[in-house]
Parts: sequence; structure tokens; C-alpha cells
Amino acid sequence: MKKKPFSNFDLLTIRYPLTAVISILHRLSGLFVFLLIPFFLWMLQTVTHSQTGYDHVHAMLMKPGIKFIVWLSLAAFGYHFVAGFRHLIMDIGIGESLAMARLTAALTLMFSIIWAILIGIWLW
Repeated sequence: MKKKPFSNFDLLTIRYPLTAVISILHRLSGLFVFLLIPFFLWMLQTVTHSQTGYDHVHAMLMKPGIKFIVWLSLAAFGYHFVAGFRHLIMDIGIGESLAMARLTAALTLMFSIIWAILIGIWLW
């Protein structure tokens, strides 16, 4: 009797290891930060152009929705930085074993959560 090959195309039912989740989130955070670059460049240009522009951006940043977007982008940047540092360390040959990769993945997640909490406290 011939066995059917395993095929599961429902990606939401697959349980990914922590190292895979960290890697996927690193890519998504990089995309998110990249897409927000025009928004932050516009804010920088507006703030440095005149006092009226500064007042406009300051008033805009006091709105909870915009403050949440800024928090989300700073949290994503912090996560991307920490995960990128982890990848760079692994690229030079440190922490390539499975146990060490799991440990650094957990540390990446822990440091990123702490960073997001600290940024949230600072913003609010």
C-alpha cells in the first residue's frame, strides 16, 4: 500500500517553533518600519520647517491614535534591532546550536517586550 505524502496547506494550523516565529516577525517588523519611513520623514520636514509646522505635528502627536502608531513603530523598530543583532551574532558563528538558538529567540522576545513597555511608559 502506497502512503500519501503529507500536505497541509492551511498555514494557520501549523505550530511554528519559536525560532521561526522570531524570524518571521523580524521580516514583518522590517517591512512595517520601512513603510513608515515616509511618515516620519514628513514629520521631520514639517517640524524643522517652521514654528507652525512644529505646532501642527505636536498637536497631531497628542492624539491617541497617532501616539499608538508612533508607539507601534518604535516597538517594531526596537524588535527589528534586537532580532537583527541576534541574526548578526549567529552569522559570525555564535549561538548556532539548537539550544542556543532557542535561548536567543526567547531573549529576543523578552527584550523586545521590555522595550515596548518602556517606550509605552515614555510616550504616555
